[in-house]
Amino acid sequence: MLFSTATGYALRALAALPEDGTFSLAKDLASQLELPGPYLAKILQGLVQADILASVRGPKGGFRLTRPSHRITVGEVVIALEGPHSLDGCIMGFPTCGGDDPCPLHDAWGVVKAQVVASMTEATIRDLQLMDIRHQKEARDRIPGKKP
Repeated sequence: MLFSTATGYALRALAALPEDGTFSLAKDLASQLELPGPYLAKILQGLVQADILASVRGPKGGFRLTRPSHRITVGEVVIALEGPHSLDGCIMGFPTCGGDDPCPLHDAWGVVKAQVVASMTEATIRDLQLMDIRHQKEARDRIPGKKP
């Protein structure tokens, strides 16, 4: 996996948040997504600090997006959780890899990295929501005995 488990959980949780601005409890999101509750709550707090989520304590509180999902990019989430230099460095882990002393994958990784960065800059949380809706529909359509 290119990114941490936390980033994967964050993207799934953000895609599951309602568009209408209502608050969702971390424990409810964790249950819905079958993720560990305390860990997800910690991840969501990190997204609050990055101004991707807003949070309110209490029984009617929880987490919500700070802006519409089509205005939050996957790249923002990755930077918030992985750091701005998460893709820097050698893909093979060599500390001296660079233009003057490239590893065997240096040039290939540069091309892939540029594509990944471009994709993360363009892809939004709304794109993930639409993808999730499509996958749910496809799963329902595959139910034996059910006609599409």
